[in-house]
Amino acid sequence: MDLREAFKKYKQSKIPSVSEIREKASQHSKTSLFIVIILVALLLLALQFIPHFQVAQFKITNPKDLADAENSYRATLAQILGGIAVGIGIYYTWQRNNIAQEGQITERFTRAVDQLGAVDKDGDPAIEIRLGGIYALERIANESDKDYLPIMEILTAYVKKNASIEDSKVKEQNKIRLDIQTILTVIGRCKYPISDGEYSRLDMSKIFAAHVDLQEASFGDIDFDEANFEGAFLPSSILEGTNFCRTNLKNAKLVACNLEQALLSKANLEGSVLAMANLKGAHLNGTNLKGANLQWSNLEKADLEEANLEETNLIETENLTIEQLSKVKTLYKTKLDPELEKPLREKYPALFDESDQDEP
Repeated sequence: MDLREAFKKYKQSKIPSVSEIREKASQHSKTSLFIVIILVALLLLALQFIPHFQVAQFKITNPKDLADAENSYRATLAQILGGIAVGIGIYYTWQRNNIAQEGQITERFTRAVDQLGAVDKDGDPAIEIRLGGIYALERIANESDKDYLPIMEILTAYVKKNASIEDSKVKEQNKIRLDIQTILTVIGRCKYPISDGEYSRLDMSKIFAAHVDLQEASFGDIDFDEANFEGAFLPSSILEGTNFCRTNLKNAKLVACNLEQALLSKANLEGSVLAMANLKGAHLNGTNLKGANLQWSNLEKADLEEANLEETNLIETENLTIEQLSKVKTLYKTKLDPELEKPLREKYPALFDESDQDEP
């Protein structure tokens, strides 16, 4: 989904135009006025006749006592009906406020999206204006639950359009652009986990995010297939279930990350730092972990089939088994605990031979 399609989808399904909101407010005012007139008429009739019928059952003959009794009933009834009227007034005030707030969100949203496309006099992206639009959309998303996911999809579409690794201009960059960094930061601190059942996986495949700084970000269940995160700084981030298949994570800093059930098949993690990371159930089949540091990481039930572990540091890893390591591509110069290395050398000596082919 590109940016234009995301914007169109959002307008159609989530937010009415300003004119529609004004028309709705006008209709609401007319309806409210009609209801108020009817209620006032009913109130007057009730105050006039109900006390008379209530007092009649007591068969009071003294005119003064009769008038006092009817007035007492009228006072009580007026208090009850007055309370009901106040409640109705509060309800309609709440409705009017909701309509007004909806109109404000519409106008703010429109301005924010316009800012996303801002360019300077040379036709280049006006980054400072675009940043204002990004933060405005973040505020709207945090204030309006129904608009939350559509705004995340719009921001995702913006990243796909402006940071695609297939774009020749993007290929010339050696560092992530500031507006892209900002959007990833916004999504990474999202109010709700993207992996919640009602939310679909955001597609950020094939984006350029080299050297992005996203400490303690939350990207659970996002699709980063074939993206470029070389040199990314992602310590203590929540990446549970995230799709990093065929992604370039060379020299990435992933210390203490939660990568449980993450999809890292055929990813390039050469030289990356995964110390203290949770890789429980992670898919690391065919992954290049040459020279990576996995010290103190949890590898329980991780799939390491055909993984390149040349020069990888696996000292003091948790829940790593001989069976897992027997399926890897190579253990050449791999740093292992003695209780793993000795039986592996005895049973699978070929794994410790120098590899004939280098990873791409």
